[in-house]
Amino acid sequence: MAQKASSNDLLKQEPHFLNVRVKATDSLFLADLKVLKHFISFDSVDNELLKPQLLAALVSEAKPDTAVTYQKLIDVINTFKQGIGYVEFRKGVVLYREMAELRVNPNNWEKDQLLFRKLGFTEADLEDFLLFISKPENKNLTYKQAYLAYMKEIDNL
Repeated sequence: MAQKASSNDLLKQEPHFLNVRVKATDSLFLADLKVLKHFISFDSVDNELLKPQLLAALVSEAKPDTAVTYQKLIDVINTFKQGIGYVEFRKGVVLYREMAELRVNPNNWEKDQLLFRKLGFTEADLEDFLLFISKPENKNLTYKQAYLAYMKEIDNL
């Protein structure tokens, strides 16, 4: 019974990351994660949700009408995990992981371009990106590194 009472008291507390600007490695944020992981199971893809900025965005999007407690945060996460946004989030994480593991190879572009079609690349984008990854200086990059470099190059135009 004492365990249940202490859990109830804990769930009524406000998560640290909402009051203090924390990094993912800060002890206060790690304490928040410990609470969340006690009450919610997270797989390796779900763990990508466990970043201060993403959790704050989820809370903000939920527009709670009361103070945000651990219980409210747990409810927000569980609600998110039931929606279409969660399905898209998971697809995105899996896609980026695949891009991070795969080396740029213009010879495999017929197959590899499917990753970028999933990101919403147009035919013109695909052609430009193929030219970009075909440059000798980009041959040792992963697709994720190449994508980030390509987007940075576009931003600098």
